[in-house]
Amino acid sequence: MASPSNKLNVRIIRAEGLQHMNHFTGDHPYVTCAIKRAEGEVVTKADTKPVTEGDTLNPIWDETLEFESWQPGETLEFTVYDKGLLGSKSEGKALLPSEFFYPHGFQGMLAIIGLPDAKLEQPGETLEFTVYDKGLLGSKSEGKALLPSEFFYPHGFQGMLAIIGLPDAKLEVEIKAVGAQDEEPSLGQDPGLATDGAPEVGENVAVPQKLAVSILQAHGLKHMNNFTGDNPYVVCEVKHHDPAAETTRVETKPVAEGDTLNSFWGETHNLEPWFEGESLEFTIYDKGLVASKTEGKVVLPCDIFSPQGFSGMVAISGLPHALLHVIVRPLGPLVSSGETAEDSASSKKKKKKVKVSKKSKQCC
Repeated sequence: MASPSNKLNVRIIRAEGLQHMNHFTGDHPYVTCAIKRAEGEVVTKADTKPVTEGDTLNPIWDETLEFESWQPGETLEFTVYDKGLLGSKSEGKALLPSEFFYPHGFQGMLAIIGLPDAKLEQPGETLEFTVYDKGLLGSKSEGKALLPSEFFYPHGFQGMLAIIGLPDAKLEVEIKAVGAQDEEPSLGQDPGLATDGAPEVGENVAVPQKLAVSILQAHGLKHMNNFTGDNPYVVCEVKHHDPAAETTRVETKPVAEGDTLNSFWGETHNLEPWFEGESLEFTIYDKGLVASKTEGKVVLPCDIFSPQGFSGMVAISGLPHALLHVIVRPLGPLVSSGETAEDSASSKKKKKKVKVSKKSKQCC
C-alpha cells in the first residue's frame, strides 16, 4: 500500500559564498529543488528565478516553491546553477533527507557540496562561530563553524563542531535556549516514536536504537588504482562496546564515473542496532580488480551526533587535506524485531517486520 502524498512548501531564501562562473554574461544564479525517490528517480522539480542584480555571489531569492505530491522517505535535492548565454553551469548541490524535515519541518543552512565555504539558507536562524587570531594590526580569520537552529532549539546543544577551513580542528560549545518550552518535541527523536517495550529512563539497561546515516561526498581523495581506475566507496560501521556483538555496518555503491577523487554518493542508510555511547567509523575504500585498498578513516564519537544529530564535513585520517560530508540522525529506540516504535505501528497494518541489521537505502 503506497504512503499518502503530502503537499510541500519549500522556501529558498539565499546562498552565501558562490563562485564566479560566467565572465562574459555575468553570474545569474538560481536553484532547482527536486524530489527524489529512494531509488534515485526524480519525481518532480521546480526552479527559482535567476538573480541578475546585486551581489550574485551571495544571492537572495526568498521564493517559495510548491510541490503537490511528496511522500515520506523522498529526499529534497537542491542544485545551484549559474545561468549563462548558452546554458547553465552547476555550482553545487545540497541534500535534505526526509527525516530532517518530516513531520516537523526544517529551518536552517545547508552545506553546498562542491563549494566548501558556501551555504544555502532555508527559513530559520543559524549560529555562526568565527575563530579569529588577534594580531598587532588586526585579526585574521582561522575558520567558521555553523549550528542551525534545529540542532539547539528548544533543548539546547553541547558538543563539538567541525571548523570549516581547518580539517583537524573542532570547537566545543554549549547552547541553552532560555525560555524554550521543555514539553516541545526533541529533534533527536521524532515525537511519533513511542517507547512501548523500552526501559524507563533511569534503568541501567542498554536500549537498542536506530540511526539514519547519509554519506554525501568526499573531497581530496588520492589516486590509488592505475590499472582499473579509482572506484571509491564508504563503509559505515557501529563500533559496538560488546566485542561479541554481531557487526552492524552499511556500504555505499562504488563511484565509477566522473570526478572520483571528489566522489559523490548521496546515499542514506538506516543503521541498527546502535547503543548510546557507541561511535561510528567511516572507512573509505578504493575498489580494485582483485581487492579494495583503504584510503582513510573517520571516527565520529557518540557525543557529536547524539542526541542532537550531526551534519558537516569531517577530516579523513590518513589523507591530510581530505574531507567526508556526512549526516547522522538518531531515529529513536527499537521496540522489538528491529523496529522503531513508528515502524511497529505501521507494521501492524502491513504485517511486515524489519530485520535487524538490514540496511534501508535511500539514494539522495
